[in-house]
Amino acid sequence: MPLYISVFVAVLGFSLVAPIFPLFVIDLGASYTLLGIVVSIYGAVQLVTQIPAGRLSDRLGRRPLMLAGLLSFATLPLLYIYATSAYLLLPIRAFGGVGASLVWPVAMAMIVDQVSSTRRGSAMGWYNATFFSALAVGPAIGGGLYDLFGLAAPFYFWAVLGALSFIIVLLKVPEPRRHGQPAAAPSPEDRRPREGLILTGYWATFLASCGVVMWTGVVGGFNFTLLPSLASGVGLSTTHIGLLYFAYGGANALSNVYFGKAADRGRRKLLIVIGCAAGVAAFYLLGHSTTTIQLLFSLGVLGLASGMGNPAAAAIVADVTSPSRRGEIFGIFNTARMAGVVVGPLVAGMSADAQGIGGTLAVFLGIALAITAVSFLIREPSIPKAI
Repeated sequence: MPLYISVFVAVLGFSLVAPIFPLFVIDLGASYTLLGIVVSIYGAVQLVTQIPAGRLSDRLGRRPLMLAGLLSFATLPLLYIYATSAYLLLPIRAFGGVGASLVWPVAMAMIVDQVSSTRRGSAMGWYNATFFSALAVGPAIGGGLYDLFGLAAPFYFWAVLGALSFIIVLLKVPEPRRHGQPAAAPSPEDRRPREGLILTGYWATFLASCGVVMWTGVVGGFNFTLLPSLASGVGLSTTHIGLLYFAYGGANALSNVYFGKAADRGRRKLLIVIGCAAGVAAFYLLGHSTTTIQLLFSLGVLGLASGMGNPAAAAIVADVTSPSRRGEIFGIFNTARMAGVVVGPLVAGMSADAQGIGGTLAVFLGIALAITAVSFLIREPSIPKAI
């Protein structure tokens, strides 16, 4: 439970600035394309650092790396406040990407370390619910702080929450004993061959599951980059834009809890396919939303779609991969998500400059259709691994 609380507090911190960050970057002189680059560099850095971070956590332990990452969360927002150019945000975002690589795959590995194969869907559902419930609440709080106290307030509060998350892990989260693994690390004299990463016959399943989680990153990149502009076209205030994030994150959190438990009862592939198809419907609805209520409903459907498929995909990944290399595995899994975080803002920014918001929504609808097709490649193990 303390780990889930720490994740909630950490996500709440960086989500505070979601409704103001695109406008903040544009006010510093950025075009939509540069905005996309500023947003995506965060994920680009994670692309090259998450797998090494996961491997390092397999060797050195989860907790020290997570503490280092959370410490960066406490210092990062202070750097944003004093940035005087959009280009200065590039190294700041890169620093944030390194810190995030030390937190998210490690946190997922810590959770899966401690549960059996029959509880993985539920465990990952609760992790995702914690993540997205903070994403639901944070933007609304951040928008209110901005309206009441100005630009610096959400960033300062983010720094406070980053420090609080660090303290929670430092005092309340021990290094986990990995479920199904020996309590002690192998000695240097142990020369057994290294266990394979993916079970035989499941590479397509693993890659397709990574594609599903990549789609979540693409959606997050769209929301972070263009949702405020889409909402301002309907006349929403900064506080009301926060409500759109609340609709997406709230629906995502609730559906992760429900469908995470459903994934443990079987039919994980079915949940993934239906969730991807619901994402197609959501982007179609967004393209035809002209009122606040319609936007809220469309984003709620988008959150439901993500929450339906993600815990099932994470559980399948844990089922078909090596338990002794779990940090590395979830480093790869989160790298796939961050590939979406990189692609999403870049596609959103460039297509918005070229075709406007409407053209961008059509592009994302096409991506959603492609991911739905890929999800049919997933094959569930006939019998869950006993570890």
